[in-house]
Amino acid sequence: MPTLDRSKFKYNAKVFEKTCLYCGTVYFANRSTAKYCSSTCRGYANQAKNLNEAAPWNEEDRTIDALLSQVAYLKGQLQHYINENEELKRIISENKKP
Repeated sequence: MPTLDRSKFKYNAKVFEKTCLYCGTVYFANRSTAKYCSSTCRGYANQAKNLNEAAPWNEEDRTIDALLSQVAYLKGQLQHYINENEELKRIISENKKP
């Protein structure tokens, strides 16, 4: 699964924002030479190259795949904000105690 959230990396890690050459998903990579968001996309790209095809699905499916990756990204962001909110609630409740 592609890393869609920058907070998954260490605060001082060198991270590159990339776009997958196969599915078009924006993701974060450890390496500057990364081309694909996942091993799945890398495998499909290799198959397409070997079969001289553009992609194993039509454009409508590619749009659906892009939407699913957007949903995954938003889920990650939402979970990050939920965790941050819980941490802030905990800090506030500790500060209210006399």
